[in-house]
Order: sequence, then structure tokens, then C-alpha cells
Amino acid sequence: MFELGDLRFRPVEKEDLKLFHKWENDFELIMYSRGKPINFMSMEQIERQYDEWIKKEKETHFIVELASTNDPIGTAVICKEEWSNVKTADIGTYIGKKEYWGKGYRKQITIALLEMCFIFLNMERCQAWSIEYNTRAHKALEACGFKKGGILRQTALVNGKKWNSCHFDVLREEYMNIREELLRGTLGEKLDEYLKKHCSLVKKHMGNAV
Repeated sequence: MFELGDLRFRPVEKEDLKLFHKWENDFELIMYSRGKPINFMSMEQIERQYDEWIKKEKETHFIVELASTNDPIGTAVICKEEWSNVKTADIGTYIGKKEYWGKGYRKQITIALLEMCFIFLNMERCQAWSIEYNTRAHKALEACGFKKGGILRQTALVNGKKWNSCHFDVLREEYMNIREELLRGTLGEKLDEYLKKHCSLVKKHMGNAV
């Protein structure tokens, strides 16, 4: 498990699928949760999807919890892309409990995913996709250093209108230039404790390897 600030990231377990079924069939939620909105899923489909996730070593799916209460509030994913010789991760997230919308958790989740990708998985770049009208997601990505790289035109039909998909990406060096600022905004006085903890873990495992 990985923790950052108020949040904990743990692997998706089979008992979480009922929660996924609820979230994946919430009309308002799925309009904002993926690049292909209005795509409802049965429990059987979700179970098959879960079985596929287990087989794919290149994908890591998380339940995002409040660390203080263990209350699950959303999901996140890191997909290691194989099409390029530059190590790339495709990240995604949504907050399933709508009472937590607009409270800054999307940005916290994005920072945590970037920490995992750049600091622990040694990625060189991260990318994300979002539907054109999901401006809250765009703002969160841009606040974390992502730049809008382009669009795919008219990829989704929602409410009788065709919408574009927007592509965002951030390079490792771009993130590292603003990393301390982003972490301090999330962790405040706990920043030094966070950095010290993970440095200690690295040293410990390096020592074990020797």
C-alpha cells in the first residue's frame, strides 16, 4: 500500500467489485470518470474485467481510501505503456463518492500517482486522457504539471453532442522541478517526514540487495 497525505492506495480486491458496480452505473459519475462516458457495466462484466486486471502485470488498479477512516472514495490506475522505448505510464482516476468532489482529492490522487510513477517505477513520462467538458479534471492535471498535448476529435457522444478527447502529459524533469512545491502543498509540515521515510525504505532495500 502507498500513502500520501490524507489518502491510502491499496490493490483492488474481489470484495470491492460491488462498490465498482455501484460507481460504474451512476449516470452522473460515469459522465466524468472516463474517456468513453455513458458506458454502463453489469456485475458479470465487472467480474470479467477484474479477472483481466489480475492477468495484466503492466496494469495496477487501486482503491483510494481516506487513511484516517479506511473509507473508499475512488479508484486509480497506472498502466505501463509498451508502444514506446521511452518508459511511459498512462494514469487515470475518478472519485466515486460524489460528496468528496470539489475538495481537492483529485489533485492529491494525481500527485500520488506521479510519485509512484516517477520516484518508484522509474517512468520517464506520464500521460492522461479526459473528455473535453471535464474541466475540473483538466485543472487538476495542469496543477500537477501536465500540459495539454492534443485532442482526438469527436470521440464521444454525450447529451446529443459530439465531444473531443483531450490528451495531457508530463515529463519526469517537469514534475521534479515542481515536486517539492506540490508535496508541500499536500503534506505541509509532514513533507520532511514523508521524504525521510521513503529514503529510509530505499536504503533498507538497497542494503538487503547487497
